[in-house]
Amino acid sequence: MTNDPFDTPGAPPAQPTAAGPKRDRYGRYLLPDLGNGKEKPWTRATTWAKSCADTTALAKWQQRMVAKGIANRSDLYALASATDVEDRKTFDQLCQDAMEAAGSATGRNQGTALHSFTERVDRGEQVDVPAQWRDDVNAYQQAMARSGLTVRPEWIERITVVRDLGVAGTFDRVVVRPSGQPVVFDLKTGQKLDYSWGEISIQLALYANADAIWNDHTGEYEPMPEGIDRQHAIVAHLPVGQARCDLYELDIAAGWEMAQVCGTVRTWRTRRDLAGRYNLPTPAAPTDLLDRIEKAATAQALTDLWQQAFTAGQWTDQHTAAARARKAALTS
Repeated sequence: MTNDPFDTPGAPPAQPTAAGPKRDRYGRYLLPDLGNGKEKPWTRATTWAKSCADTTALAKWQQRMVAKGIANRSDLYALASATDVEDRKTFDQLCQDAMEAAGSATGRNQGTALHSFTERVDRGEQVDVPAQWRDDVNAYQQAMARSGLTVRPEWIERITVVRDLGVAGTFDRVVVRPSGQPVVFDLKTGQKLDYSWGEISIQLALYANADAIWNDHTGEYEPMPEGIDRQHAIVAHLPVGQARCDLYELDIAAGWEMAQVCGTVRTWRTRRDLAGRYNLPTPAAPTDLLDRIEKAATAQALTDLWQQAFTAGQWTDQHTAAARARKAALTS
């Protein structure tokens, strides 16, 4: 089984659970191929969408969180001081611990909780939402009521696959417009989306252009919703703690174009045949070196001959005498 160099290690091992299909050690879904039915790993849609992303801002944020986390915990500072920088496993875990010490996971966990509450509400469950998230959930429900969009419980949190790209991912929802057309719907709970629209467009385009939906209960594929919108998707921005929900219509036709570029980029990054050793020019054989000295047109040409032959270990006292004579002839 080929490993995908763009997926992140550390995910749960490939074991079937009630929570969903099994995964490989990179966190990729292990699902049957649509053609031959053989189980294989599918690159995650979020990973695919990041292939062309500018991660500069994210990297700088992570660096700040690591620095802050180490400053907050003396044990991490001591471990960093004592560990050889080449011990990547220890340092990787140390950096992860430092980020958590700085509170990097707090916002993510709160967003996950809010996401889960909205999902349960959309499934029609009676949910006792804690006070911390109640205003946010109310804002979401009000925005959806105004939008005219209809949630279909059977299209909540479903896995889709794009066979040609080898991509699989889980959409949040497919909702129905007032016109009756199904459309991909995504909920984002982060504070800002300013730098994320490109990735989101690619991600939702992959869902809308998927070939099938996986049913983990039956172990079979189902068809995509008929007539699903492949030009636009709906994004609900529900930032944690702000009691507001803004709906956006997103161009995913452009995202689908970029999804193809992501494939080209990923192929390019795996190229290992671009560089080869430089072949040094073959120096002149010693037998014709004297002749080349005799025919040298300038003193610089003599110097060049000496550098080449000396480096190759071919220069002798005989060549030195011949070069002196030729130089004398050229300067006389």
